[in-house]
Amino acid sequence: MNKATIAIDVGGTKISALLIQDGTVLERRKIDSVVHTNLDGLAEHLYQLCSGWIEQAEHLAIACTGQVRSDSIGFLSAKKQLPLQQQLNSLFKLPLTIINDAAAAAYAQFKLLQHAGLFCGKTETLVYITVSTGVGGGIMQNGQLVMSDDGFCAHLGHVTVPHQGRPVRCHCGRDNCVEAIASGTALAKRASALLGRSVSTAEVFALSDAVPAMAELIDDAASALTSLIANAKAWTGCQYVVMGGSVGVSALFYLVQQKLAQLPEIYQVTLLKPDNGADSDAWGVYWYSQRALNTNQLPSIQ
Repeated sequence: MNKATIAIDVGGTKISALLIQDGTVLERRKIDSVVHTNLDGLAEHLYQLCSGWIEQAEHLAIACTGQVRSDSIGFLSAKKQLPLQQQLNSLFKLPLTIINDAAAAAYAQFKLLQHAGLFCGKTETLVYITVSTGVGGGIMQNGQLVMSDDGFCAHLGHVTVPHQGRPVRCHCGRDNCVEAIASGTALAKRASALLGRSVSTAEVFALSDAVPAMAELIDDAASALTSLIANAKAWTGCQYVVMGGSVGVSALFYLVQQKLAQLPEIYQVTLLKPDNGADSDAWGVYWYSQRALNTNQLPSIQ
């Protein structure tokens, strides 16, 4: 029996960890993220989260928000780089695999669809979009995860799209990025400015039937995501697009689906929700870390 792998999903809102042995989850843990509150203490935070697991593990697999470089992580929203790999190596003293969280989710979904035979006789290309605190992305092109040395690759939230009205500035420095229009953070921020009080993302959706301005914000977000998907189809030739994240799987999903159906035929894709929900990122980086050992094996999902 192999020793376990610690698989951790580091997001902007939450951090979740799985202890996985031979494809079976032995234990789960979840805590609030410190990416926006104590970024310098992130490595120590992860180490404490995994207390009692490290002695059982032979590998550490991390799916992390941000620009994952070989020696550091760039956090755009915080405008800061962190030598997270070095810090984790010093604390855990385990072999480390680390990739972007949306890339991990893309890899997980690709493996599941591949296992189900959806790519049989077709180009093995998939685009994954996660809509939550921000808007992230991952691309599997011809069976390979698309990555780059500087880590700024497939960050689909920073693609600009047509937008009516005043330009919306994104924290990356450009106007009308999808993230600045369609993320949960953006919806809450724009709604709060319109209503003159603090509004949560959940409240934006709850008010949409009674307050036309909220419905317009959601429609605006859906239009931005639809444009992004049409662009992704043109770039990659993908047949499948998966839209996940807490905001992505809400009522917004069906609105995007309706808007996609109105596009010219050449832009048509099959829009899917993730198959393994909140654990997509952790499973994805686990499978990615195991790919050399278990190329043709797909662990069961718990």
